[in-house]
Amino acid sequence: MKKLLALTLFSLSFALSASIITFECKSPEVAGVHKFDARGIVSVDEYNVVDGVVSLQVQKAQAEGSAQVFEEIKVNGTRQHFEAGQMSSNAFEQLTLTTKESYIKTLNLMIDFKVEISSQVSSVDNFLYRSNCYVVGGSNHDKE
Repeated sequence: MKKLLALTLFSLSFALSASIITFECKSPEVAGVHKFDARGIVSVDEYNVVDGVVSLQVQKAQAEGSAQVFEEIKVNGTRQHFEAGQMSSNAFEQLTLTTKESYIKTLNLMIDFKVEISSQVSSVDNFLYRSNCYVVGGSNHDKE
């Protein structure tokens, strides 16, 4: 019981020092573009190290029935925050993530970036899937 209490206190102190980003990615219908849709939640520590879980669906352009679904894959990586005026007129987050899922190489998610289909997922067979990603309700989305 003491170990459980210590673990709970440790987790609580970590959660208080981390920010949580809940996001969703929806790909618009653009001809000839490989697309992905995703939902995820990640925690970001004070060093901008990211850990979380993402559910992802990828589909190749003009290939009906090519959709592949990856449920609750563990991701980790880094976050970079850009203030309004640095790279664009609005503030946004860039999450650069990797996973041990055998098909997915990297996820480069531009959260709340206003340029269409700027987020990318790359696969081991060298396909690049694109989407738009944004924060969804209830995130403790800090702006450092």
